[in-house]
This record gives sequence, structure tokens and C-alpha cells, in this order.
Amino acid sequence: MSIAAQDYETEHLIQFLKEEFERIIVRCGLDCGGNMLSDARALAVWFLHQEVGLPYEQANLHVLDQTNDCGVDFIWDDKEGKQILIGQVEYDSKRWTKEAANERKAIETFDRFCAYLKKDILPDHLHEAAREAWRKAKRLISQDGYRAHYFFVTPKSLTTVQMERIRQKSGLQNYDFFTRDELIERGEEFLDGQTGMSSFKLPFTCLPLKISCEYGQVFVAPVALKSIHKIVDTHAKQKKLRALFASNVRSYLNVKKRSKEIADAIQHTIERQPDQFLICNNGVTIQCSKATLNDKYIYLERASVSNGCQTVMNVDRYFREHSNANPHSEVLVTVIELKKDAASISSDVAIARNNQNPVDNRDLKSNHFLMVTLHHRLFADKLKGSEKRYYLVRKQGEKQTVSKEEQDAKWKYFWIDADFLARCIAAVLRADPFVSQQGTNDIFGRLFSRIFPAIEDPSHARCKYAYWLVKSVESSYDKNAKWKGIRDLRIDRQKDFKAGAKWAASSLIAEYLKMDFSFSDSLEGRFVEYCERRRFGRSQPELDLFEEAIVDVADASFRLLHAVAKPLLGKPLPKSKGIYSQYEDLFKGPNYDFIRQQLKKGTKISYQRKFNKSMSRLVSLLEQG
Repeated sequence: MSIAAQDYETEHLIQFLKEEFERIIVRCGLDCGGNMLSDARALAVWFLHQEVGLPYEQANLHVLDQTNDCGVDFIWDDKEGKQILIGQVEYDSKRWTKEAANERKAIETFDRFCAYLKKDILPDHLHEAAREAWRKAKRLISQDGYRAHYFFVTPKSLTTVQMERIRQKSGLQNYDFFTRDELIERGEEFLDGQTGMSSFKLPFTCLPLKISCEYGQVFVAPVALKSIHKIVDTHAKQKKLRALFASNVRSYLNVKKRSKEIADAIQHTIERQPDQFLICNNGVTIQCSKATLNDKYIYLERASVSNGCQTVMNVDRYFREHSNANPHSEVLVTVIELKKDAASISSDVAIARNNQNPVDNRDLKSNHFLMVTLHHRLFADKLKGSEKRYYLVRKQGEKQTVSKEEQDAKWKYFWIDADFLARCIAAVLRADPFVSQQGTNDIFGRLFSRIFPAIEDPSHARCKYAYWLVKSVESSYDKNAKWKGIRDLRIDRQKDFKAGAKWAASSLIAEYLKMDFSFSDSLEGRFVEYCERRRFGRSQPELDLFEEAIVDVADASFRLLHAVAKPLLGKPLPKSKGIYSQYEDLFKGPNYDFIRQQLKKGTKISYQRKFNKSMSRLVSLLEQG
């Protein structure tokens, strides 16, 4: 069972996919001049994205679904596989059920297109965009040796017997069906981070070893390094690098010392001992949904590198830096074809094959469905006052990969590191600043499910609130670590107070706002908008007032925490194993609940009044809009 399927119900997956289709309708609709897409068109866009690796906006250009589409909802030219994908989508957003799909529609839907392939007459009422696509498809099929590959996509069901009957009655043998079960499986892959995977040829230097297994086939073959470079280069030009490494737990690493050492070793072997590369390198593992063995290459469909990203990218780097080189050097490539239960074992393969060397829990969780759903929900909205979208960086090296793939990524995305966001969620939404200060392996290990919202949790937008609240508290001091709002010399001198206290301060602010001011989702949303505008907009009177208010809140929270914490130093506390002598240790310990109890008892009333007054001012400002 896949990582995803272990922890959510099918109904939650379906609900999330419907939500994703709604995002497609809005995003692609805006790109089409504001025209709203139909539900069926959204499913077609998502299907092309998931099946052949096209970004949503690009996939939308190949969707023909309109009133006069004459039975063809999408046409896509697979140049690498020399095939034309022709599809029909039967979709009712309310009926993701096991009831039978329309068998008659599946039989007859491609009749007019097939008639056009035999004759030179287009249907009179075919809309203009489809006419051009039909003509191109016919030219390629008849002149360039392409084959037509038909798809019927529906969230309803068809039995194996029905599928064979449809093929026979329609006369189409190269006809595939993506019904409820197949779409659920694709959805599971989507939530395991395996999305946008592409198809390509893998040339080999000698006949591969072929092994049949329960799930499909396994091929093991030596591949020339130049061929690996060409695959990467093609994906980079097509902006599909993320698709190429979709199933990998990490992206390309080239910053840390260890990564540079590995890169140098790979470059050294290619340069000076090319004949030894095959035996010195661990090799590359590629997963795919279908592998077809030809005379000189294996054609891989829906494929991605699940292990060997560093090898592949460093090989590519060598040839980019030595464009005329062609060393007699090979790497061993293992191709794993997963024809059934792909979603249930694909993530396991990626994790197992990346465990040969130490791998952080953060890397192992990078494709976990909780991370993927949060990524998509954050990515859905643009920041107020900016054209940027949130981009949750889940994998090591992902930011570099995206920046290489999209030259304008710096201007398109607002990067949020997953580790920092997890700590913000723990402090603000879970009211647990102790968890916020745990190690990364614990955050993405034993504490992971406690922190990240479930797939069915509709409050993912609150994660933005958590992020901006902590960032606001952080930004209340300058780069010299002096609080802007605090002029108390006692606090200013105590450097060990500031770092740990920010998580407790963020928790305290969030808790008081919720408890004493009924801080609703709408006010949280308004708080986020102010923070976004403050981050990217010009100085405006209302933004200046907001900044003063939030700095005042941070000031009051730190003063209150300092007043409460100071008497606790040198005293045994309920959950402590020893006596704390420093503020930093005190705030890193599990003492937040004890501090809150002291406040509830009426400790430091004057400081609490100032704290409440500052928050009242902030809430009043937000309520005024």
C-alpha cells in the first residue's frame, strides 16, 4: 500500500482532486481571457498533466472540449513515441461512482474522427481550433508514420469485458480506458508527488537483461553517458526537469560540501577513468508505467528517475562544460516497469533505493501526500499586491532545479522552506513552541503527522497565517538582533532570550487572539493580506499603521514573556529534568503550558494588560479593513 493510501480515504482523495480541478478552472480560465473552463475540460487538462507531463497552462492548449468538438476532447502529439493521443472525457463532477460509464458513447465517440482519417472531409460544424488539430493529426498519422492512440477518460467504471467489447465494436485496438480505478491510482501518484512524468527513449549500448515480475518488467542495461546528457538536456529545454525527477526524494544538490565532493568525484572519473565509471558508480533507477524494448532503445512511458539524480545531473553538467566530449563511458541503468499497483509500491521503491546512503527524514517525506496537498493549496493563490505564487520547497535542491527550468522563477515564486513552515505551524496552529524547536529529523519523523494538516482538512490556508505571524514577530528586530519595538535594556542585553522566545511569543499571540478576540478565519485572511502587501507593496498609510501595530504586539509579547520567565530561572519546573539557568534553555524546554498556567493565574497583570491593549489595536485595524 502506498504512503498515501495508508492514511486517507478514497473519498478524501476524490474531494482533493475535485478541488484541484477547480484550481485548474480558475488558473487556466484566467489565461484564456477570463472564460471559465468546463469541469470536463479541467479533467482533460489534469489528465494530460499527469499522463504526459504537460504543465496545466500548456495542456489546456491541447484540449478541444467545446459544444462542437465532434467527439474529440483533446489531441496531443507525442513526438518521442511517434503517436497522437486522441481523447474523450465523460465527466460529471457529482458522479465519481462505480456506476457504469456510457458504453455507447465510448464506442461511437471517435467515429467522425476515424471517418476523417479515411476521407478528406472535416465535419461541417467542427469548431475552428479543433479543425487545425484534426488536420495536423491526420497529416502525421498518414505521412510521418505516427500511430493513433485513443483514450476514454471517465470517473465512472467499465469492466474488462465491456472494454474489449468497446474495442471490437469501435474497431480501435489501440484504445485505452481511464475509468474510476485508473483515475484513483493516478490520483494516489499525484498525492505521492509523482506528477508530470514524461516519456522518452533510453538508448542502450548492449542488449538489456530482462526480468519479468509480478508488477511488470525490470530491465538492466548499460547506457552511454552522452545519452543520459541528451535526456536531461531535452527535459531542460522542455521545462520538464521536475517531471524527470518526480519520484525522487531529492532534487539536484550542488551547494553543500558533501554534494560538491560527490560532483567532483563524478567529474574526475569521467575525465580520467571513463572506462571505470560503470563499475564505480551506483547507477541510476528509472520508474515507468510502460517499457517497450526496441532494437536500440527502451521506450519509457510516464517515467522518472527515482534514484541517481546526482549522477544524472553531474553527467549533464560535464557535457555542458565539455560540449565536444564523448568519452567511452557508461552507467548502469535499472528500469522498473510498474504496470499495476504502481501507486502502492512506487514511493517504496524510491525510498528504499535512496537509503543506501544516509537520507534525512525531510527528504524521505518530500513526496508525502501531506506535503504535496499543502504545496498545491499554497500554490493556488497569488500574494496580495504581487504576481508571485507561494512555492513550498519540499526537496533539497528543488529551488535550484525550478530556477534552472524556469528562468523567471525568481519573479514568479515566493519561496517557503518546508522545515521553517512546519515550525510555524507547530507554534501558531498547534500551540506547541516546544515542537517548533525540535530537530529536522524529528519534525519530519515522529512529529510529522502531529504538525501537518490532513488531506481532508480545509484549513490549509491557515498555514499562511502561521507563516506570516512568525515572520512578523521575527521582523520586529533588525539584523543586529535588537528588537525594534523593545527598548528595555534588560532584554536587550540578554541575547539568549531572543531566539527561543520568538516561538513562544508567536504561540502566545495566536492563542490570545483566538481566545480573547474571536480571531476568525476572515481576520486571519486579512492579516495575511496585510503581510503580503507589506512585503511586496509600496509604503501606504494603512500598511504603516499595520506595521506599527504588529511591532507593538511583538514588543508587548516579549516583555510579558520576559517578565514571566525571569523568576523561573534557577527553579525546578514540573516537566524539566534539571534547573534552567538560561532563557534559551528555558524556552527550548517543554514549559510553555506551565508559563500559560502562570498567566491564567493572573501573573504579571500590568504586562498582560499592555499585551491585550496592543492586540486590541491590531484587531481593530484589521476589522476596519
